[in-house]
Amino acid sequence: MTDPQKIETGGLIYKGHISMVGLIGIPTQPGIGGRYFSHLAEADIHVELIVNLFDGDKYDHILVCVDRDNFDATLEITQKIHEMVGSQSIIHDRNVALVCISSLDFEESQVIAGHMFKTLGDNDINILGISSSVSSVTCMIEDKDLDKALFELRQAFIL
Repeated sequence: MTDPQKIETGGLIYKGHISMVGLIGIPTQPGIGGRYFSHLAEADIHVELIVNLFDGDKYDHILVCVDRDNFDATLEITQKIHEMVGSQSIIHDRNVALVCISSLDFEESQVIAGHMFKTLGDNDINILGISSSVSSVTCMIEDKDLDKALFELRQAFIL
């Protein structure tokens, strides 16, 4: 018998050994994202997660998550782009992780996302960033919380 409190999903995907680097306060203009991601691609850096935000004051913020082994190279490229475009600052965290709930039929995504966020929050796991698509929702969390997050999400969802 299944727990009526559990929500059925397609699966749980996760990745540790991740770092986050972000450009904050980028003056909004065409082509900056293209330049940034072209430089990352030329350095053979695979981006695991992208979070982009337009803040309403004509500034963008771009956060990328990469394998921790690529942290230094990503930070160096980000510094170059920062100097080229005049962003306000760079933020980074060497020790983050990603947890993702996927589903082929995400028509109830608000239920899945809300349940995921509540589960993490109820267990004192801080969400540092969120990205979603038509088939998944991904949360960036502190690396130290990965095992706890996986345990709690496995309790909260039918995977």
